[in-house]
Amino acid sequence: MSGLVAVGTSICGATAIVATGPAIDAKEEEITYAVANITLFGILAMFLYPFLAHALFANDPTSAGLFLGTSIHETAQVAGSGLIYAEQYDDDEALDVATVTKLVRNVLMAAVIPLMSYLYRQQTLGSGEQRKINLLSLFPMFILGFLLFAVFRTVGDATLDGGSAWGIWGQSAWDDLTATVKLVAEDLLAVAMAGVGLGTSLAQLRGLGLKPFYVGFGAAVVVGALSLSGIAVLNLLNLT
Repeated sequence: MSGLVAVGTSICGATAIVATGPAIDAKEEEITYAVANITLFGILAMFLYPFLAHALFANDPTSAGLFLGTSIHETAQVAGSGLIYAEQYDDDEALDVATVTKLVRNVLMAAVIPLMSYLYRQQTLGSGEQRKINLLSLFPMFILGFLLFAVFRTVGDATLDGGSAWGIWGQSAWDDLTATVKLVAEDLLAVAMAGVGLGTSLAQLRGLGLKPFYVGFGAAVVVGALSLSGIAVLNLLNLT
């Protein structure tokens, strides 16, 4: 539970939790509890943090965007908070900065989840078995797919400047392809979340108690505090 709450809070919410769960042999009810935990505090932050960001950084949309992008858990929640900020204060820059900042956090899944898997196996295997760990097995299929599609999109966007993505798709066809892949990915993630929920009962969640809930709240507060501290340091060094 601590590992799931940690990756959900620090990287990208439910997606990181669902990807990490199988890598550390988490039970379905633990994954569901962690997802619910992250979702609850993320939604609260989505509605509250835009106003806090404006109160703290009224004339600095870059810092406001950095705060929203580093302190809120889910990518969709970050986008929602950025939209709230843009609508309330007529400033789209904070939304753009928040979105890019959150995507940078998402990329860290490629490093953090294999590391979590490695540390878990080091703890569960005997000293003689540690040498048998297959490095490829540390990368869940989700992460391998994430890296593959990231490379595919990056190369496609880069070659589009030459007239066609990958020498195959023109601008319109490439936009349609990437939009379709994004839509399918969102639908598949929804199916995965539903599958986790259908495999878990409320009785199982009650058996986990309230301690993980307190941990999730504490983690959310710590992430918000670290975000503000980091932005203060960047502003002090004139790096924003």
